[in-house]
Amino acid sequence: MMNCKKIASLALACAAALGAHASTEYNVRGTVFQTDTLFHAMLGPGTSQTSLLMRSADRRQMYVYYAKIDLTNPYISFSTVMGQDHIAGTETVRSMSERKSRPGARYFLGVNGDFFYTSGNTSRGESKIGIPIGPCVVDGEIYKANTNTNYTQFVLDAQNRNPIIGCTKFSGSMKNAAGTKVNVGGVNLVGPGSGNRVIIYNSHFFAGTDLPAGDAEITMKLAEGESFVFGKSFKMVATGTASTAGDMDIPADGFVIHGQGTGNDFVNSLKEGDEVTVEFHAKIDGKEVYPHTMMSSWPNSLHNGEVTETEWMLEEFGTNQPVTAVAIADEGKTIMFLTIDGRSPISSGARTTEIADLLRLLGATDAVNMDSGGSSTFYSSSLGVRNVPSDGSERPDGNGIFAVYTAPDDSTIASIAFVDWVAKVPKYGIYRPKFYGYNQYGLLIDTDLKGVTLSCPEKVGHIQNDSIFFGDGAGDGLITAHYGDITATVPVQIFGEGENIKFKNDSIITDTYRPYVVEVTNTVGDITMPIHSSVLSWSSSDESVVSIDAETGELRGVKDGEAFVYGTIGEMTDTMKVVVERPTAHAMPMDPGLDISTWKISQTGGKNAVTEVHGDGFTYTYTGASGRSPKILLTKQMRLWSIPDAIRIRFNPGEAPVTNVVLGLRPNGQKISYQTLTPDTLVAGKMITLDLPTAAWIDADDMMNYPITLSTIQLNMGTSATGKQFTIDFDGFETIYNVIPGAKKGDVNGDDAVNVTDVTALINKILGIAEYADDVCDIDASGTVNVSDVTALINMILGL
Repeated sequence: MMNCKKIASLALACAAALGAHASTEYNVRGTVFQTDTLFHAMLGPGTSQTSLLMRSADRRQMYVYYAKIDLTNPYISFSTVMGQDHIAGTETVRSMSERKSRPGARYFLGVNGDFFYTSGNTSRGESKIGIPIGPCVVDGEIYKANTNTNYTQFVLDAQNRNPIIGCTKFSGSMKNAAGTKVNVGGVNLVGPGSGNRVIIYNSHFFAGTDLPAGDAEITMKLAEGESFVFGKSFKMVATGTASTAGDMDIPADGFVIHGQGTGNDFVNSLKEGDEVTVEFHAKIDGKEVYPHTMMSSWPNSLHNGEVTETEWMLEEFGTNQPVTAVAIADEGKTIMFLTIDGRSPISSGARTTEIADLLRLLGATDAVNMDSGGSSTFYSSSLGVRNVPSDGSERPDGNGIFAVYTAPDDSTIASIAFVDWVAKVPKYGIYRPKFYGYNQYGLLIDTDLKGVTLSCPEKVGHIQNDSIFFGDGAGDGLITAHYGDITATVPVQIFGEGENIKFKNDSIITDTYRPYVVEVTNTVGDITMPIHSSVLSWSSSDESVVSIDAETGELRGVKDGEAFVYGTIGEMTDTMKVVVERPTAHAMPMDPGLDISTWKISQTGGKNAVTEVHGDGFTYTYTGASGRSPKILLTKQMRLWSIPDAIRIRFNPGEAPVTNVVLGLRPNGQKISYQTLTPDTLVAGKMITLDLPTAAWIDADDMMNYPITLSTIQLNMGTSATGKQFTIDFDGFETIYNVIPGAKKGDVNGDDAVNVTDVTALINKILGIAEYADDVCDIDASGTVNVSDVTALINMILGL
């Protein structure tokens, strides 16, 4: 028996989760937002991700995605990634994650990084697109180090500790054997500069320094046992002689030192084999830092818990924008990533001060905005792109910053969690939870864990088939999930008394072969959920057309016609119209008794077209002509009978250069969908059969998708020889019903009869003129289709 202390703790947990799910009020820069938590889950070791919907009284709305990453977790580190691992180059955040991930270093969560160059080439023709505007350090490797007082850096040291956000000032010196010193002005600076200094270029830059002739340059390498690190002196050795030719090649394993002003004298003084001592420092607010990870952007929107009064995005764009930011919280123990969608009818974006104030409300003390607008991307390796980029898809960015999982790869489930962090179920609702599975280190490794069973207290509901919660109870409680010895719970709250129960569909089409359980929903507030049909009592207006189980709500079509079904609970009754359409053959013509005058046919790349009807098809003869994007477009609104399992087009292209067929389909008045069918092979003069399964383009089990209307059939073509005559034989336009067996042996042409036309069809197959399935053509079951099958078919027809 569960003790009182355990019951009390569960009750408190339930109340806390349900309370947290309730709408929270945030006052962001004077605008009050009612905020709902749409999603909350752990994604990796010490890493949670939360999605918010924020709505204000003036109808403003924002979708917000943020993560909190525990920097003290031993299996977490951070890394910046440059697009294509080069100073120039762009790549989506998803691609960066996938490319860089490896055992022991899984880049599982990331956002886009710095603003970057969007045009330009070096003198050698190398693209400059993707060069970050500010400094960037990747795993201790400097890709760019330039002092820019307008830019802010997020910095972590080699132990992934001591995070800091601020403007970095770089300084350094280089001293030769004679004791002569010169300032080091930066690393991998783009374009010529001025001053008395040297600039260091490494192999992360372009093939050469891309600098004009005039200043002195020399190649260098690190001295034996030395490494280029911040804050410590190290030695370099000259490996060539100084040159003023400009754009010096950068060695793959070395450096080029470029002189400016008096730095030219320093470089010119060096000879091959000369050794220099180098120091390079980075300071933020006067404090020396040792960057192992550095990402730049602008502005520093939150500093020491105070919003900096800058409205850069508003000044630059005049409106709210999609935004991304990186922040520090919990006295440096937590790193936050945050993205707000914008440029969208459903998410307004934010101002610079708003994202800073929201981060402050979420616990951050310091933040820097990343590149925003269409670049804003929030990516999880397990769940994909979490936000909705304003370009409609991910934009390739110059760089990104990632949380990295450093534990060993492990595919064993050690803990589980409900995908929903709270279950709000309308009375009689059916809740089918999904589950996340985590390994022993806390990494999300399965986003749809199977084999989980459920239990719950009877006061809130019952469990059906071990995995479905039926909310026929009342009040609050906990649903418990079981995966072997592993358990997880989710708070559940039953809402309402079933007063908003209604059918999902006002009307449906069905056949006489398959049963259908009427789909019923219950809505409380903004939550709509399917409910169990057995809580209603059922009847039919005409049992000779539609029969329905009075207790379960399962209906069946009896014969062609229309009837109404009624579902009643208490004083509420809803009605649904049912149209029964019974397929009578495996393949049925879409347009029986085809009348070509009801079709509209147009063509580019052909002229002088003539059509001739035969049966349920027609021949189309035309003369080749020039034309852009050659095609033949057949247009007719054909409402397809019943619930087809596939759509079939049969045609012989002759010598016409058909490449593919595009069907324009509209499911039950919804938006038209274009589906392309490409033959595996195209042989001139051979019949082609193209099938489009219904389940390949819509949810075939959703009755809301029927009836289907076929609006257009477009044959995309290659170029037809000018002046040459072509004939395409459209043999049939059919719907396929798998509830009725397919063609029997001998029914070669698939017209559901075996007669002399099948003999002709079989001869055409043997001669290679037409293509039909071997299983209906191999009449004598010899395993080969040949002339002996013609004899066997004739004997079958004659009854011999």
